[in-house]
Amino acid sequence: MSEDGQSPRSSVFTTMRFSKASGIFLLSHHLTRLREHATKLRINDSMIDEDSILESLKLNPPELDEGLVRVEVTASTEINIAYRPFTIQNECIDAMTHPSPIWPKRIAGTKHGAWTAYIEARSEAEKKGADVALLVHEYSIVDGDRCSPIVLDEDGVLWLSDSPFAIDSITLKFLRPFLLASGYHIQTGKLNERLVARCAEMVAVGTGVGIVGIESIDHEPVGDNQSRLFESCLSALEQLYNNSDYWKEVW
Repeated sequence: MSEDGQSPRSSVFTTMRFSKASGIFLLSHHLTRLREHATKLRINDSMIDEDSILESLKLNPPELDEGLVRVEVTASTEINIAYRPFTIQNECIDAMTHPSPIWPKRIAGTKHGAWTAYIEARSEAEKKGADVALLVHEYSIVDGDRCSPIVLDEDGVLWLSDSPFAIDSITLKFLRPFLLASGYHIQTGKLNERLVARCAEMVAVGTGVGIVGIESIDHEPVGDNQSRLFESCLSALEQLYNNSDYWKEVW
Protein backbone atom coordinates (compact mmCIF):
# COMPACT_ATOMS: atom_id res chain seq x y z
CA MET A 1 0.00 0.00 0.00
CA SER A 2 1.23 3.46 -0.83
CA GLU A 3 2.52 5.47 2.06
CA ASP A 4 1.39 8.93 3.10
CA GLY A 5 2.89 11.65 0.98
CA GLN A 6 3.08 9.58 -2.20
CA SER A 7 2.17 11.25 -5.47
CA PRO A 8 -0.94 10.15 -7.37
CA ARG A 9 1.26 8.63 -10.06
CA SER A 10 3.17 6.45 -7.58
CA SER A 11 0.66 3.61 -7.96
CA VAL A 12 -2.75 2.49 -9.17
CA PHE A 13 -5.08 0.05 -7.40
CA THR A 14 -8.41 -1.70 -7.33
CA THR A 15 -10.33 -3.45 -4.54
CA MET A 16 -12.20 -6.67 -5.29
CA ARG A 17 -14.49 -9.06 -3.46
CA PHE A 18 -12.98 -12.49 -2.84
CA SER A 19 -14.04 -15.87 -1.53
CA LYS A 20 -11.66 -18.77 -0.99
CA ALA A 21 -14.35 -21.07 -2.32
CA SER A 22 -15.34 -19.06 -5.40
CA GLY A 23 -12.32 -16.87 -6.17
CA ILE A 24 -12.40 -13.23 -7.27
CA PHE A 25 -15.61 -11.45 -8.24
CA LEU A 26 -15.57 -9.57 -11.58
CA LEU A 27 -11.80 -9.92 -11.92
CA SER A 28 -11.55 -9.16 -15.65
CA HIS A 29 -13.59 -5.98 -15.27
CA HIS A 30 -11.44 -4.76 -12.40
CA LEU A 31 -8.31 -5.41 -14.44
CA THR A 32 -9.74 -3.51 -17.42
CA ARG A 33 -10.36 -0.49 -15.21
CA LEU A 34 -6.95 -0.90 -13.57
CA ARG A 35 -5.27 -0.73 -16.98
CA GLU A 36 -7.34 2.31 -17.99
CA HIS A 37 -6.43 4.14 -14.80
CA ALA A 38 -2.76 3.14 -15.14
CA THR A 39 -2.71 4.68 -18.62
CA LYS A 40 -4.17 7.93 -17.32
CA LEU A 41 -1.58 7.97 -14.52
CA ARG A 42 1.30 7.13 -16.93
CA ILE A 43 2.02 3.90 -15.07
CA ASN A 44 3.39 0.97 -17.04
CA ASP A 45 0.54 -1.53 -17.36
CA SER A 46 2.66 -4.47 -18.57
CA MET A 47 2.07 -6.34 -15.29
CA ILE A 48 -1.67 -5.69 -15.28
CA ASP A 49 -2.77 -8.91 -16.91
CA GLU A 50 -4.76 -11.81 -15.54
CA ASP A 51 -1.83 -14.24 -15.36
CA SER A 52 0.41 -11.85 -13.40
CA ILE A 53 -2.32 -10.86 -10.96
CA LEU A 54 -3.45 -14.46 -10.42
CA GLU A 55 0.13 -15.54 -9.76
CA SER A 56 0.51 -12.80 -7.13
CA LEU A 57 -2.77 -13.80 -5.51
CA LYS A 58 -1.74 -17.46 -5.39
CA LEU A 59 1.62 -16.58 -3.86
CA ASN A 60 -0.15 -14.45 -1.23
CA PRO A 61 -3.29 -16.41 -0.27
CA PRO A 62 -5.78 -14.94 2.22
CA GLU A 63 -6.22 -16.14 5.77
CA LEU A 64 -9.85 -15.00 5.65
CA ASP A 65 -12.52 -17.16 4.01
CA GLU A 66 -13.99 -14.09 2.31
CA GLY A 67 -13.57 -10.34 2.25
CA LEU A 68 -11.86 -7.69 0.16
CA VAL A 69 -8.53 -7.78 -1.62
CA ARG A 70 -6.65 -4.66 -2.67
CA VAL A 71 -4.37 -5.12 -5.67
CA GLU A 72 -1.89 -2.30 -6.17
CA VAL A 73 0.58 -1.86 -9.02
CA THR A 74 3.35 0.65 -8.36
CA ALA A 75 5.12 2.89 -10.85
CA SER A 76 8.04 0.43 -10.67
CA THR A 77 5.58 -2.41 -11.66
CA GLU A 78 5.64 -4.04 -8.24
CA ILE A 79 2.39 -5.84 -7.37
CA ASN A 80 1.17 -5.53 -3.77
CA ILE A 81 -1.65 -7.62 -2.33
CA ALA A 82 -3.57 -6.77 0.87
CA TYR A 83 -6.64 -8.48 2.32
CA ARG A 84 -9.18 -7.14 4.77
CA PRO A 85 -12.54 -8.25 6.16
CA PHE A 86 -15.86 -6.68 5.30
CA THR A 87 -16.96 -3.91 7.65
CA ILE A 88 -20.38 -2.87 6.35
CA GLN A 89 -22.22 -4.91 3.72
CA ASN A 90 -25.80 -4.71 2.42
CA GLU A 91 -27.38 -2.77 5.30
CA CYS A 92 -28.75 0.66 6.22
CA ILE A 93 -26.23 3.25 7.37
CA ASP A 94 -25.59 6.85 8.39
CA ALA A 95 -23.33 9.15 6.38
CA MET A 96 -21.41 12.37 6.96
CA THR A 97 -20.32 14.91 4.37
CA HIS A 98 -16.67 15.78 3.84
CA PRO A 99 -14.92 18.11 1.36
CA SER A 100 -13.93 16.19 -1.75
CA PRO A 101 -10.26 15.97 -2.73
CA ILE A 102 -9.69 17.94 -5.93
CA TRP A 103 -7.32 16.65 -8.60
CA PRO A 104 -6.21 17.73 -12.09
CA LYS A 105 -8.33 16.18 -14.84
CA ARG A 106 -5.75 13.49 -15.70
CA ILE A 107 -5.78 12.30 -12.07
CA ALA A 108 -9.46 12.83 -11.27
CA GLY A 109 -11.59 9.71 -11.34
CA THR A 110 -8.69 7.26 -10.96
CA LYS A 111 -7.74 5.01 -8.05
CA HIS A 112 -4.27 6.39 -7.51
CA GLY A 113 -1.39 6.38 -5.06
CA ALA A 114 -2.37 9.48 -3.07
CA TRP A 115 -5.44 7.92 -1.47
CA THR A 116 -4.86 9.27 2.03
CA ALA A 117 -7.54 11.96 1.64
CA TYR A 118 -10.23 9.33 1.07
CA ILE A 119 -9.05 7.24 4.01
CA GLU A 120 -9.08 10.33 6.23
CA ALA A 121 -12.61 11.23 5.07
CA ARG A 122 -13.83 7.79 6.07
CA SER A 123 -11.99 8.00 9.40
CA GLU A 124 -13.55 11.38 10.20
CA ALA A 125 -17.02 10.04 9.41
CA GLU A 126 -16.47 7.03 11.65
CA LYS A 127 -15.23 9.25 14.49
CA LYS A 128 -18.60 11.04 14.30
CA GLY A 129 -20.49 7.76 14.51
CA ALA A 130 -21.25 7.44 10.80
CA ASP A 131 -20.34 4.64 8.41
CA VAL A 132 -19.51 6.41 5.15
CA ALA A 133 -18.18 9.80 4.08
CA LEU A 134 -19.96 11.50 1.18
CA LEU A 135 -17.53 13.75 -0.65
CA VAL A 136 -18.83 17.22 -1.49
CA HIS A 137 -17.66 19.80 -4.02
CA GLU A 138 -19.49 23.03 -4.86
CA TYR A 139 -22.48 22.07 -2.68
CA SER A 140 -23.01 18.73 -4.44
CA ILE A 141 -22.18 15.15 -3.50
CA VAL A 142 -19.65 13.90 -6.04
CA ASP A 143 -18.79 10.45 -4.64
CA GLY A 144 -18.49 8.33 -1.53
CA ASP A 145 -15.24 7.44 0.20
CA ARG A 146 -15.56 3.87 -1.16
CA CYS A 147 -18.96 3.79 -2.87
CA SER A 148 -21.09 5.53 -5.50
CA PRO A 149 -24.27 7.32 -4.35
CA ILE A 150 -27.61 6.92 -6.15
CA VAL A 151 -30.49 9.30 -5.43
CA LEU A 152 -34.12 8.39 -6.17
CA ASP A 153 -36.05 11.62 -6.65
CA GLU A 154 -39.72 12.25 -5.89
CA ASP A 155 -40.61 11.56 -9.55
CA GLY A 156 -39.02 8.11 -9.55
CA VAL A 157 -35.87 9.11 -11.46
CA LEU A 158 -32.47 7.80 -10.38
CA TRP A 159 -29.67 10.38 -10.28
CA LEU A 160 -25.97 9.60 -10.52
CA SER A 161 -23.12 12.06 -10.06
CA ASP A 162 -21.73 13.57 -13.26
CA SER A 163 -18.64 14.89 -11.48
CA PRO A 164 -15.22 14.21 -13.04
CA PHE A 165 -14.00 13.52 -9.48
CA ALA A 166 -16.24 10.43 -9.16
CA ILE A 167 -14.73 6.97 -9.63
CA ASP A 168 -16.32 4.85 -12.37
CA SER A 169 -18.02 2.16 -10.32
CA ILE A 170 -17.90 -1.43 -11.55
CA THR A 171 -20.73 -2.42 -9.20
CA LEU A 172 -22.91 0.38 -10.56
CA LYS A 173 -22.08 -0.63 -14.13
CA PHE A 174 -23.45 -4.12 -13.49
CA LEU A 175 -26.50 -2.91 -11.56
CA ARG A 176 -27.59 -0.46 -14.27
CA PRO A 177 -29.25 -3.04 -16.60
CA PHE A 178 -31.22 -4.49 -13.67
CA LEU A 179 -32.41 -1.03 -12.62
CA LEU A 180 -33.47 -0.14 -16.16
CA ALA A 181 -35.31 -3.46 -16.44
CA SER A 182 -37.09 -2.63 -13.16
CA GLY A 183 -38.53 0.49 -14.77
CA TYR A 184 -36.24 3.16 -13.37
CA HIS A 185 -35.09 6.07 -15.52
CA ILE A 186 -31.45 7.00 -14.92
CA GLN A 187 -30.02 10.52 -15.24
CA THR A 188 -26.63 12.05 -14.42
CA GLY A 189 -26.25 15.47 -12.88
CA LYS A 190 -25.39 17.34 -9.72
CA LEU A 191 -26.46 15.65 -6.50
CA ASN A 192 -27.10 18.99 -4.84
CA GLU A 193 -28.69 19.85 -1.51
CA ARG A 194 -32.15 20.42 -2.97
CA LEU A 195 -32.23 17.06 -4.77
CA VAL A 196 -31.04 15.13 -1.72
CA ALA A 197 -33.30 17.01 0.70
CA ARG A 198 -36.38 16.14 -1.36
CA CYS A 199 -35.39 12.62 -2.42
CA ALA A 200 -37.53 9.56 -1.86
CA GLU A 201 -34.56 7.30 -1.15
CA MET A 202 -30.78 7.24 -1.35
CA VAL A 203 -28.39 4.32 -1.56
CA ALA A 204 -24.70 3.83 -2.26
CA VAL A 205 -23.10 0.90 -4.04
CA GLY A 206 -19.58 -0.46 -4.36
CA THR A 207 -17.34 -3.47 -3.91
CA GLY A 208 -16.41 -2.40 -0.39
CA VAL A 209 -19.98 -1.98 0.89
CA GLY A 210 -22.24 -3.93 -1.44
CA ILE A 211 -25.54 -2.03 -1.26
CA VAL A 212 -26.13 0.38 1.62
CA GLY A 213 -29.26 2.42 2.29
CA ILE A 214 -28.40 5.93 3.46
CA GLU A 215 -30.85 6.84 6.22
CA SER A 216 -29.20 10.05 7.39
CA ILE A 217 -26.61 12.60 6.27
CA ASP A 218 -25.01 14.87 8.87
CA HIS A 219 -27.62 13.64 11.39
CA GLU A 220 -30.53 14.71 9.13
CA PRO A 221 -32.99 12.03 7.94
CA VAL A 222 -32.90 11.17 4.24
CA GLY A 223 -35.82 9.99 2.12
CA ASP A 224 -39.38 9.02 3.02
CA ASN A 225 -38.65 5.70 4.72
CA GLN A 226 -39.16 3.56 1.62
CA SER A 227 -36.67 0.86 0.64
CA ARG A 228 -37.72 -0.07 -2.90
CA LEU A 229 -34.45 1.04 -4.47
CA PHE A 230 -32.37 -0.64 -1.77
CA GLU A 231 -34.27 -3.93 -2.25
CA SER A 232 -33.98 -3.71 -6.05
CA CYS A 233 -30.23 -3.16 -5.90
CA LEU A 234 -29.72 -5.89 -3.31
CA SER A 235 -31.74 -8.40 -5.34
CA ALA A 236 -29.72 -7.61 -8.47
CA LEU A 237 -26.40 -7.88 -6.64
CA GLU A 238 -27.36 -11.23 -5.13
CA GLN A 239 -28.15 -12.52 -8.63
CA LEU A 240 -24.69 -11.43 -9.75
CA TYR A 241 -23.03 -13.05 -6.71
CA ASN A 242 -24.85 -16.31 -7.43
CA ASN A 243 -23.69 -16.43 -11.05
CA SER A 244 -20.50 -18.51 -11.23
CA ASP A 245 -19.60 -16.87 -14.56
CA TYR A 246 -18.67 -13.70 -12.68
CA TRP A 247 -16.16 -15.44 -10.40
CA LYS A 248 -12.58 -16.39 -11.27
CA GLU A 249 -11.22 -19.34 -9.32
CA VAL A 250 -7.82 -18.62 -7.73
CA TRP A 251 -6.91 -20.81 -4.75
